[in-house]
Amino acid sequence: MDYLGHPVSDKREEATLFKPFWNDTSIKTYLFDACSVLLPAGEQFVISVVESAALRLQQTSVLAECSRNFVAEERAHQRAHRRYNQQLENQGFEVKKFEHMIEKDLEALRSKLSLNAQLALAAAFEHVTAVMSAAALRRNGLLSVKESPQTRLWRWHCAEEVAHQHVTTDLVRSLGIPYWQRIFFFLAASGLMAFDVIRHIHSFARLDIARGRVSSKEVRRAAGSLLFRDGANLALMAIGWSAYFLPLKKS
Repeated sequence: MDYLGHPVSDKREEATLFKPFWNDTSIKTYLFDACSVLLPAGEQFVISVVESAALRLQQTSVLAECSRNFVAEERAHQRAHRRYNQQLENQGFEVKKFEHMIEKDLEALRSKLSLNAQLALAAAFEHVTAVMSAAALRRNGLLSVKESPQTRLWRWHCAEEVAHQHVTTDLVRSLGIPYWQRIFFFLAASGLMAFDVIRHIHSFARLDIARGRVSSKEVRRAAGSLLFRDGANLALMAIGWSAYFLPLKKS
């Protein structure tokens, strides 16, 4: 199947598997593919939390309406990345296994955490996602300028993430979640997301090296290029990430 969910022949799939990396280099491609693995379960977690938190609002309020729009957009992202991830699975990557692990972890968190704690975690996930989205969309950013189904999907998704990231922050402020709780779950979310993304990147690279799509030397070179040639993007991401430590402005 292609990235829009259309069936393709085995011969065409084999050609697709070994064509040049859609995001210019192996590591930058693995980075976005690794993030996609997080999204179906992650979006469901955020959707459920926002829906529950919004029930505490006056349903005619602006924030309640923004929350409903937020949920609709997140559901669309979830559907798109399920198709995207199915394509990765068709290419031989262990996506379903990772998706199942993430689902179990997030279900466990939902069963153990209070709604305020869940919202703090959801807002943290949204902030990290929005920071990466901004770095992807900027000129000479992390996304390739070459047109492909993947770049079109990511530009659409990233633009909406940047635009609606304020909703979870507004909910955190509205529900009076304290600063210490917001930061505690921000650090936890950042660590969890970094661990999962690195794990997925390693799995993708190991498989591609084993089947001869790329060499370990090329992967190391691509990683070095990300650190040095994309240093400005990484620095801006670090600044955006650290901005979460600032106190929330009063609405």
